[in-house]
Amino acid sequence: MSTGKHLTAKGQRTAARVLVAATRVLARDGFGGATLSRIAEEAGLDKRNVLYYYDTREALLVSVVQTVGERVAAHIEVAVGEIDTPDQLASALVEALWSGITSAPELARAYFALVGGGADNSEVEEALRKLKGAYERLITRQLQSISHTRWQLRDDVPGMVTLTLAVFRGLLLEWTETGDTAATAASLRRLKRSIAAEYVEVA
Repeated sequence: MSTGKHLTAKGQRTAARVLVAATRVLARDGFGGATLSRIAEEAGLDKRNVLYYYDTREALLVSVVQTVGERVAAHIEVAVGEIDTPDQLASALVEALWSGITSAPELARAYFALVGGGADNSEVEEALRKLKGAYERLITRQLQSISHTRWQLRDDVPGMVTLTLAVFRGLLLEWTETGDTAATAASLRRLKRSIAAEYVEVA
């Protein structure tokens, strides 16, 4: 997380506190309810302090988007290592995506609040577009990570990436509404099997 400012250690801690507060307010009150006043109150600061670290409400909300992306990317980089089979790849990829976002439920809810409310805000919309692009590149890289072995995707990679991301986001939205359920767990297993089934063995 970066505010674009040179901060002392204390300033970095305060900026992080503001970011956590913004995430909580977004998750609880939605995009329209995430006002600077509410965020400042949640952080235990006044609005001037919030604006010192993040020049505008939009800049703060963009930082929330970036935090979502950083968390998921970090989980994928750590979780997906040496892989030799489609089953291993599908399991590692889905688990990394899922754990990256669901390990912080408020972050997941804040993300959907931004997706639902940020369409009329060019800065937030652009940040969400970049985040989607980053997810697509990460998934693409992982899907192709065993292409040097005897396995290859049977279909086009972009189509598989789009499908994987769409299903994942749908399951994530369901999870934010219902929490951990047997149906969600079963759907994740099915997603893994679907991804693995898209590979064919070549000579």
